[in-house]
Amino acid sequence: MAKAVLIVFTSPAGPDTEAAFNDWYDNTHVGEIRRTIPSVTVVSRYRQVDVEGTGGPTRYVAVYEIDTDDVSGAFAAVAAATQAGQIHGTDSMDLATAPPVLVWAQGV
Repeated sequence: MAKAVLIVFTSPAGPDTEAAFNDWYDNTHVGEIRRTIPSVTVVSRYRQVDVEGTGGPTRYVAVYEIDTDDVSGAFAAVAAATQAGQIHGTDSMDLATAPPVLVWAQGV
């Protein structure tokens, strides 16, 4: 069982960028996060299902399982790597209408 998780909700900028968004996430972003937080043991991604039929932006959920008790240290490492240009964004991600939401949680 993971000691902590990082749960990230993101959306592509639009239907025309969804393939590029998924390619960037799977082939660039996940690797950058794993290099930044070496204690990441498993990364799982999911596409949200609109079971109520309300529409809205396509949302993806990434769950990073982390084998550390130092959640603050993992957060600081991501912030520092982003500041240093070691974690890159993409124009294919929606930052305006459905910006990323990050949830850091520790096992109980």
